[in-house]
Amino acid sequence: MIRGSIEFASADQIQGWIHTSDGRVRDYTLLAFHGDQCVGAGKVNTFRGDLADAGLGDGHLGFSFPISVAPDRVGSVVLRLEGGDAVILQNGAHVAGGSKARAGLQRDEVRERLAALKWALKHGRISQADFDFLRILWSFGVYERGLLRRSAGDEAVVAEKPATVAAALLESYAGTDVRTSAETVRTPAEFAAALARTLAAPAAPPVVALHATGRASVRVAEGTHVSDTEGAQAVPFTDYALTGEQLLILDARARSEIQIGEGASVEIVRAEPVA
Repeated sequence: MIRGSIEFASADQIQGWIHTSDGRVRDYTLLAFHGDQCVGAGKVNTFRGDLADAGLGDGHLGFSFPISVAPDRVGSVVLRLEGGDAVILQNGAHVAGGSKARAGLQRDEVRERLAALKWALKHGRISQADFDFLRILWSFGVYERGLLRRSAGDEAVVAEKPATVAAALLESYAGTDVRTSAETVRTPAEFAAALARTLAAPAAPPVVALHATGRASVRVAEGTHVSDTEGAQAVPFTDYALTGEQLLILDARARSEIQIGEGASVEIVRAEPVA
């Protein structure tokens, strides 16, 4: 398992830290990507006393190296260990000279939203289904929704259309009419770049709906969409399978990794309010 954080990124520099479960990351090469283009590379060799104190290896987990990218594309830069597929996003990082990654929710804000949600349910302002969806998503940053249901008439199993369900859930999150758009990704780097674009769009909700064709899975550090989560970097990942029979709603601010099998693809649906 890989954990890490991009703590600073600009048009010509990127820095942060990375740790692997086997502890063998010192002097490994990190590659910086914008889309499919490599925009820089550097070694993991900077000592970080804070990480050593936290029990993460010998503390030589930091990195800082030059990159070359247009200022307006800084927010889409991701990192990958040479020879690996897992990527590190800029969730929660400071981005200089370009789009700033959207800050996570504050814990007090989550409490206020949940309290308002309970009031809305009590007074019949929202359905039980919407209440359950929003409560789970705001609490954990991820929500699973099955697409198969039984027909009331003959008990036959019916598959709902992913695009229709995604639009309804994203509209519920936004609390207003939205229009949706979709893109298909086939690699972890494309997935990371798509999430970065979602966070860089100021008017768009910071959540996406994921639907897979073929074999894929997402690992999510639940609750890390909240910016002041205690010990956020130590939160373990939870695995979520992506299939054609379900949707996964993901808060793009949460720490996540994706694995996409050979020949598989993942459709990412995002929303923006209707003017």
